[in-house]
Amino acid sequence: MNSKLFRNLEILGIPVVFLFASFLHFLYDITGKSVLGSLFGSVNESVWEHLKIFFIAYVFWGFVELLWARPKLSEFIFAKAVGVYILCFLIALFFYIYTFFTGKAIFIVDIIASLLLTCLAHIVSYRLTLWQGNKGQYFALGLMMLFVGFTAVLCFTFYPPKLSLFRDPITGNFGVPPKNIDEGAQVLSEVFAQKTTAS
Repeated sequence: MNSKLFRNLEILGIPVVFLFASFLHFLYDITGKSVLGSLFGSVNESVWEHLKIFFIAYVFWGFVELLWARPKLSEFIFAKAVGVYILCFLIALFFYIYTFFTGKAIFIVDIIASLLLTCLAHIVSYRLTLWQGNKGQYFALGLMMLFVGFTAVLCFTFYPPKLSLFRDPITGNFGVPPKNIDEGAQVLSEVFAQKTTAS
C-alpha cells in the first residue's frame, strides 16, 4: 500500500463524501422519483434517509480508495466498517441531542456537524487501517457490518419501521412518499394531531 497516497485520499475523502452525500440528497427528485433514486437518494427528510446517503457516500469513497491506494483488504474493510458506523451513529446522536434543546433542526448546524463527523470517521478509518493490532482478524466482522448496513439502507427506504428515526418531519410519512400525496393536508393533520394531544 502507498501510505502517503492513502493518507491523502482519506483527507480528500472528507469534502468528497460530504459533497457526494449532498448530491444524493437530491438524487430522488433529479431522477424523477425513479427506483434508482429511491435506492441511493434521500426519499424524504427523515434522519434515516440522511444517514443512508452518508453511508452510501462514505462506502463509495472507500471503494475508490481501495482501487487507488490498494490497502490490504482484510484490514481496510474492518476500518471502513467501523468508520461508517461511527459516522452514522454520531450524526443521529448529535441531531437528537441538539434538537432536544432547540426544539427544531437548524440547517447550518446540521451542515457543520456532518462535515466534522465525516472528518472524524476518516480519521478513525485511517488509524484503524494502520493499527498494528488490525492484522485481518476482524475482516469477517467488518464484512458482516457492511452487509448489515447495506441491507438496512436498501430495505428500510421501502419497508421502514414505524419509528421516529424513519419519519419525515415535514409530511409525517415513512419511506417512499405515496403517489399524489397532498403534503399540505399531511402537515395540517400533524399540527391538528399535536394540538389535540396537547389539550
